[in-house]
Amino acid sequence: MSSTQNVILMEIEPRLISLGGATVHRLIPYAKKRMVGPFIFFDYFPATDFAAGEGMNVRPHPHIGLSTLSYLLEGKVLHHDSLGNKQLLTPGDVNWMTAGIGISHSERTPPELHNIPHRLHLLQFWVALPLEHEEGPPHFTHHPQESIPRFQVNGVDISLIAGSAFGKTSPVEVFSTLFFMDVRMTKGQVFEFDPENQELAFFILQGRLTVGDKEISGDDFVVLAHDSVLKVVASEETHLVVLGGEPLPEPRHIYWNYVSSSKEKIEKAKQAWRDGSFPQVPGETDIIPLPEDLRG
Repeated sequence: MSSTQNVILMEIEPRLISLGGATVHRLIPYAKKRMVGPFIFFDYFPATDFAAGEGMNVRPHPHIGLSTLSYLLEGKVLHHDSLGNKQLLTPGDVNWMTAGIGISHSERTPPELHNIPHRLHLLQFWVALPLEHEEGPPHFTHHPQESIPRFQVNGVDISLIAGSAFGKTSPVEVFSTLFFMDVRMTKGQVFEFDPENQELAFFILQGRLTVGDKEISGDDFVVLAHDSVLKVVASEETHLVVLGGEPLPEPRHIYWNYVSSSKEKIEKAKQAWRDGSFPQVPGETDIIPLPEDLRG
């Protein structure tokens, strides 16, 4: 049982990154906070309206040593990976892709939206894998909206996207102790969660919260101090995500789309992508080059 309440360790402002036709808000990794539990990367695609002929176009790129979690709020995204999986992501769905020893994938606006105006609103995370799974076989699982646990706690609507919380467990297959919740509150509602010695952070997508004697609005990633209980009050209708977990015992290195406990494994994966021996997405040849090769 955690002993303190709402001790804020830091508030992280997003960095704006241009990525495949959209501007995303990158929250972690951050210089002073590389990870929250096993979460090592968090990109937020705010609700963005695209004209006909525009949209997301993330070309094939590689991953090792992590699982990716894509949670869609609005729009559609087409996932295509080197295992041959081709999956349409729709609102409320979760894509969970485990890279292990190596996988590549693309993420694009599906053909049916190419010629019409559309909107995209998406959250994407990387979750570092424990040592025993870092070089495991890659795999991909799609979880439709109806498979995600949805329940109320003191009237607050909660969707348990991944991990365990409030005595419930998401069907998303995770490899370490973590939680990721979508929380929706009406004005005056109180949300309280004890992470029980896990790290915890939250991000407001819409609305405002009172945290102790401080009011916080959207676009800051708020990380609580270890051993702190979260208790927030909605100042208005508010939509937030709450995430965290147990930190991995070993440090992780991150280079581009690679995460590993070993710099040597990253170097090996870099060379494999450069020479074409890394697993490729079937039928897609317009890959994203290794960043250092772009500078050559």
